[in-house]
Amino acid sequence: MCFGYSFAQNNLLDFPQWNVGPAGSGYTTGYSISGTSAENSLEEGPDPYGGTSVLWKASPDDTDALNGGFYTSSVTIDGSKTYRFSIWLKKTGTQTGKSYFGLHARDGSDVKNTLNFDNSVNTNPYFWADDLPTLDEWYLVVAFIHEDGYVGSTNHSDTGVYAADGTKMGGITITDFKFSPTSVKLQLRAYLNYDTVLSDNQFFYSPAIHEINGQEPTIQELIDPSGGNATSLWTENGGNIHYDGGNVGIGTNANPNFMLAVDGKIIAEEVRVELSGNWPDYVFEKGYDLPTLDEIKKHIEEKGHLPNIPSTKEVKANGIELGEMNRLLLEKIEELTLYILSQERKLEKLNHHLNQYKGLEQRIKQLELNSVQSPE
Repeated sequence: MCFGYSFAQNNLLDFPQWNVGPAGSGYTTGYSISGTSAENSLEEGPDPYGGTSVLWKASPDDTDALNGGFYTSSVTIDGSKTYRFSIWLKKTGTQTGKSYFGLHARDGSDVKNTLNFDNSVNTNPYFWADDLPTLDEWYLVVAFIHEDGYVGSTNHSDTGVYAADGTKMGGITITDFKFSPTSVKLQLRAYLNYDTVLSDNQFFYSPAIHEINGQEPTIQELIDPSGGNATSLWTENGGNIHYDGGNVGIGTNANPNFMLAVDGKIIAEEVRVELSGNWPDYVFEKGYDLPTLDEIKKHIEEKGHLPNIPSTKEVKANGIELGEMNRLLLEKIEELTLYILSQERKLEKLNHHLNQYKGLEQRIKQLELNSVQSPE
């Protein structure tokens, strides 16, 4: 069972859109590999939270210094604000090689312009490049890029490496950076380099960039999402999963009043809509006030649409309610059925009268014929 968590502020990176398979297009949208394809893969494994998730695995092939990992596509940022970078890392095998965690800030022309605290440009900035404290353990690495107006020379107090139990590890050097006044983009980088042991592996999980605005998850929430203000998206209960509270937005956060809002296409074999109101079989009940065709004609001429059906303007402004629209359409179909039945009865009467007229016509013709044939 895979689990995910949501926070008041969204991760700027496209995670957890990772799929089991080779690292690359179609499996890791928004991520590009470091090293060779053979050194990068995605597989399910134990995540830092005790569940099972898709992990990025770097496996050295001893062909060069780059042994796996990734860099993300650029995300748009506001250089007057501070952003936090974080990622979970785990190394297995040996401590050969180094784990790298870095970034790139860029201007509108894609020129690298990350600044050190002394305002010098750093074209290859790494927050941290070293060994993790212990093999076979998950660690959360956290660092910051400060706003372009930052005049300090010290890291953010949350910068550091954290064990899965929340302990902040000592004796580890991490470097924060700052934006240039022309910075408008950010990238995250995470690699395994200089590892020559073919049996070694490094795992990457949950890379994130969060704007520091009071809505970002706390360090404790990153370490233990289920224990803080984060919300567990899925709760396992007898094989079923459900979302307990709040609303869900997929590709959007602009519709807070709907239980589910999707900005995109949906495909399903079946969609079932159950209404709390009456289904329109009331049209067939005695006493239903069926408008006359003249009334319908007048309404269409004045309004441009059928009675009870929303206008084009209303649909553009409010969309349509699937269940309610189906109810209204069925109401019109049932009304149309009544009109057809009514017309059928009128046609039957007309046919009856027509047959009578035809019989009378035949009788008249016969009388005329008899009159001609009779001698005077």
